[in-house]
Order: sequence, then C-alpha cells, then structure tokens
Amino acid sequence: MRLVKLDYFFSFLILIISLLFVLELFLFPGRPANFDSHFHITNIAQFSKIIGSGELPVIWMNNFANYGIPMGIFAHQLTNYLGGVITFLTHDPTTSYNVLVFIAIFLSNLFLYLFLRFYFSPLASFLGTFMFSFTPYHIFNIYIRGAMPEVFSGIFLPLILIALYLFIVKKKILALFLLTLFIAGLTLNHPMMLVVYSSIFIPYLIFLFIINNTSVKSKIKNFIAVSFFMLLGVLLSSYYIIPLNFEIKYFYYGLIKNHIDPSTYLSVANYFDPRWYYFTKNEILTRGHVVQFGLIETITLIIGFIYLLYAKLVRKSKENIRILYLALILAAISIFFTTQLSDLFFQKLFFLNSIQFPWRFLSSLIFIPPIVVAFLYDKFPNKIIFFLVIFLIAFFSFPQLYGKNFNLYPIQSYYFSKENAHSVLMNTIWTGKSEDYPDKNPQGEIIEGRGKIIAETLKNSSRMYTVEAITPLEMVDHTFYFPGWNVYIDGVKTNIQFQNPNYRGVITYQVPAGRHSIYLSFQDTKIRSVGKILSVISLIFFIALLFLRKRIRQVLL
Repeated sequence: MRLVKLDYFFSFLILIISLLFVLELFLFPGRPANFDSHFHITNIAQFSKIIGSGELPVIWMNNFANYGIPMGIFAHQLTNYLGGVITFLTHDPTTSYNVLVFIAIFLSNLFLYLFLRFYFSPLASFLGTFMFSFTPYHIFNIYIRGAMPEVFSGIFLPLILIALYLFIVKKKILALFLLTLFIAGLTLNHPMMLVVYSSIFIPYLIFLFIINNTSVKSKIKNFIAVSFFMLLGVLLSSYYIIPLNFEIKYFYYGLIKNHIDPSTYLSVANYFDPRWYYFTKNEILTRGHVVQFGLIETITLIIGFIYLLYAKLVRKSKENIRILYLALILAAISIFFTTQLSDLFFQKLFFLNSIQFPWRFLSSLIFIPPIVVAFLYDKFPNKIIFFLVIFLIAFFSFPQLYGKNFNLYPIQSYYFSKENAHSVLMNTIWTGKSEDYPDKNPQGEIIEGRGKIIAETLKNSSRMYTVEAITPLEMVDHTFYFPGWNVYIDGVKTNIQFQNPNYRGVITYQVPAGRHSIYLSFQDTKIRSVGKILSVISLIFFIALLFLRKRIRQVLL
C-alpha cells in the first residue's frame, strides 16, 4: 500500500469526524452523568498530583477512598499516566479526560484507516472508518458508560494488525519490535482487552500464514518469532500485571471467583433494535444502559454473508474474497462470545470470566463491519451508495452524540474521594465502607498512652514522626493497611496491627516510652519486586534484540 494525496485528504476528514464525535464533551463545562468517568477522572487527578510530587511509579494513592488504597497497582496504567501528564497543561482533570477521549477516537480511526488501505481503495477505507467512528458501541462507551480506557484500547488493535501484516507480508523485521510495543501498550492500558482483541489478531495471524506463499519451515520460524515478540510485550508489562493478578485477592473483588453476570449476555434484540433509551427503570440520572451493536452494522454483516454465498454457490466465482471470509469468521467468533452459548467458556476459563461482561466482545466486533463495507464498496463502487451509507450512519448515530445531565464538580473533589470512586468491591477485605471512617485529620495520632508528636513530615506513601512518649504508646496512622506498609521505630522494623476493632483495617502500632523517630513507608512486596525485575530484564532483552535485528532478519527472512 502506497499513500496517495487522497489518503492525506481522508486523514484530515478523519480528524474532523473525530472532533465531531467528542464535541459535546467540550461544549459544556463539567462532565455528563455516566457510570465510570468519575472514577477515571479521579485517577487522572490523583496520578497528576503524585507524579508532580516526584513519586514514580504511582502505587499508593493516599487520597483515594478516604484512607488510601494502592490504586496505582490496579488502575489502567497508560491512560492514567498520560492523563496525569496532560493535567499539568490543562489544570483540569475533566478536560484531560476529554482530551484522552479525543485521542482515542482519532488514533483508532486513523490506524484502522491505514490498516484498511492494505486491502481496499481510499474511498472504501474511509467509508469503513466512518462507520467505525460512529458505531453505537463507541457512543455507548463514552456517553453512557464513560469507559474511556476501553475505547483507548482501540488504538492498539489496528496497530497490532498492521505490525503483523508488515512482518509476514512485507518482510519488515522492525515490525516485530513494533508488535512488542503495541502488545505492551495494550496490556498496560487494559489487560481485559488483550483477551478480547486476541479473538481478532490471533486468527488474523493464522490467516496471514495461510495465504503467505512461503515454505512450511519458514512459516514455523516466523510463527515462533511472532509468538515470542508478543510474549515479550506481555513480559514488559510484568510490573503491572503480576501484582494485578496476585494482589487483587486483598480486595472484596478478588474474593469473587467468577465475575460474569449471566444477565449481561446479549440477545438478538441487542443486534437489531435501533432504539436508544433516555432513561430506564434503573437509570434515571444517566442515559439508559442498553447495549447496542447497531442495526446498520448488523445489516452490513448480513449483506456480506449473502454476497459470500452468492459468489461461491451461485456465481461460483474464483475472485479473491479471502478477506471477506476472514471478516465473517471473526464476526461469528465475537458474536458467539457475546451470547449465552459461550457460557461454558466463561465458566471454565479464568482469563475469560475476568472480563466481567460478555458484551465487551463488541469491542472486537465493531472492527469487522468496516472491513465488510469496504470490501463491498470496492466490489460495487457507486457514489450514490457511498453517500447513502454515510447518510444512514449519520441519521442513526449523530442524534446520540450527547451527554445527559452535565454537572460541574469542584476540581478539588477529584483530588480527594471519601467514598471509593471505583466501587465498594475495591475496598480491602479488612475494612468496611471507606466513607464510614472519620476524617483523617491528623494523619497520625496517639490513641493510647501519654506523649505527643513533636514533628511530622507527610508524603503520599510515607510519613515521618518524631514522638516524645512519656509512657508506652499505641499510635494510629489513618491509612488503610495493605501488604507493603512497614513501620520503623529508630530504624528498627516493628509490627503493624490492623485488627483493632475501633480502627478496623487501619494501621496501628506500639511505641515504647522515650523519644523516637518513626518512619512509615509503602514498599514493594516480593510479588511487586518480581514484576519489576521481569519488566527490567524484558526491556534489556528487547533493546539487545533491537541491536541484533539484522542478524534476526538473516535467520527469519
């Protein structure tokens, strides 16, 4: 594929339609009422503050859920760090969130367009990208769910597909290294989407090997190479995904063995019903939480299937329609996993039930109708059809690009949250509801014995106290205990108690009589240390391989 002038024109149009998609978010101050944006904006705000203090990586968030929890371990890494940095420029985490939405829509559109251009004309590729941009699931995720990180993940799937194409078809060895970075980016942004998108990029990888006219030996070598570089991308993310998987057990969420709600499987109505609900019995403040794939998108898949049957069974055509075959197979896989038919897989495969909602597979499915519509348009290139499809998409989608009940919250409300902005399931198993605990002012306090705190230095994930104890003391630090917190008295590690019934789940400790220096610090556990070491080793290995890429090329190509 060689870019022509028309590609640059369509890239500009993609920028315009991406701005159109997010325009509502920037027209009104505050944020629309939805389900998740408050959580993501709170994370962005607190990441920004912690980064500004020079504390990297962000692990403990002292102002999250009243007494603090290590949300930095479990939060979406890429969007929160990026949003935190953008906040230095905007000085408003809500604006930073909206900027991230725009980046997500624009780059996912642009990279999908570039991928489509490997197979289709500029006009057909733009038509597919236009459909993708305004697909109902995008609108649902931003204006109803507020699931910005999931939309942001859409940047990486077309990039992964592009990298696979460049390596297997175009023999570009550098594409392997890009593949590693794209897999790492997707994992750090949203590990659940790595599982969802694998239903697209793994079959596509197999497809490329099948159609690639090389020897079996060469295909085996290249398959091993691609698998290795993908694995390397996951290993680069070890500092995040290892603690994420092994320390989630300390939250109520981690006690749930299967996170799949049977009521969240989709039915035929979710694919054909074009109605949007301003409210439902359960949702009044927000727009109705009704998942749609999109009537136009569904009809597009049906037309593609009909054309496939017609071309092969009626016309018995020998034309090359392999990409259509692949698209419809991928559509069938994604649709299957959104329905009750796939329940056995969600019950038995732990990595599947961790995605929570089967309808997340719509995130992969929305990439398929653009391929089908681009294919069909190149088969029947008619300007009237082109503008008719554009009109239908605009007619059904444009009226839904709005947020409900915009509210302007004080910026400071994002920098301290008394309630757990995520949900009570993300409270630690030793605590109750975070909002039921009294204000943590002061941070450290003597609760038993006679003495006084004569000096203190308070930071996000550490505190230093100088204490004059007339008698032995019991002290409390108004911080929710989590593995990694340690207390040192005069440099000697002492025991932490967090089972005091009056301070449930909160750090308490004993101090002997006399003058003492006390240091509390949130440090790495063995699990976190292993994750960081694996990430560092993987990064060193990645850089070493990059210098050896010419030798790798000789072996593989």
